Amino acid sequence: MRLPGGLVEDGERGRNWAFRPVSGALELALAEVGEAAASTPHAVTQALSLALDQLSGQPATPARVASLCVADRQFLMRELDRHLGSEGGWFEADCRHCEDRFDFEVHYGELPVREAGPGFPEVELDLDGTRVRFRLPTGGDQEELLSQPEAGNRAWLLRRLLTDGELSEDALPGVAAAAEAALEAMAPAIVLLLQVDCPACGNRNEIELDPYRAINRQSSELLQEVHSIAQHYHWRETDILDLPRARRQRYLQMIDRSRGMTH
Repeated sequence: MRLPGGLVEDGERGRNWAFRPVSGALELALAEVGEAAASTPHAVTQALSLALDQLSGQPATPARVASLCVADRQFLMRELDRHLGSEGGWFEADCRHCEDRFDFEVHYGELPVREAGPGFPEVELDLDGTRVRFRLPTGGDQEELLSQPEAGNRAWLLRRLLTDGELSEDALPGVAAAAEAALEAMAPAIVLLLQVDCPACGNRNEIELDPYRAINRQSSELLQEVHSIAQHYHWRETDILDLPRARRQRYLQMIDRSRGMTH
């Protein structure tokens, strides 16, 4: 499996990655991360650190996960949702024209992924003879940005992304648009917006897809499953959580059958 961007360390770009096998323990840890994290960027770093078996051939430490560009993190979070058993499915949206609620279907595996362009993860700009370089923002930048005053966070981020050259405070506003456009053109990307026609009125709606659904799962349903199995078989929680999901579901089906709840 290859990242659309990759992790650049010591001048080498690594793109391979792999998840750990899914167990109840992993599912519960991910749900609790989503419920307790201070922010989405922090939750993503924690979730991927838990779920990845390796990142570019090395352990997926929080620091390394935070160093991934934003699009790679979004890509991995969507792949994590698939790894946990969701290939997308049916979603609901409210039409912005007639306000009718409608359903639409999305399969993650059919959505295109744009790989990074030349020079990843940096771009070089020529500003009236002065050459400057900027890098793509990372998860770590997102985490730090949350602690900055909102009024000046765009300029703060631009200074943080400057890797070579110098810019005065007065020059930053004029450079921002050019730097953002160049970075956007080079950056990898996944589909985050869909154009969907409302079946009631026929008008087109722009629908935003949440790439972080894997951390929006609730722990309560899983804990109820653990409770049902423990109550019936008297197994320890750790043993139940070590079961793969498919086997856990088989036991729950057998419990229901023994209670006469299924045929």
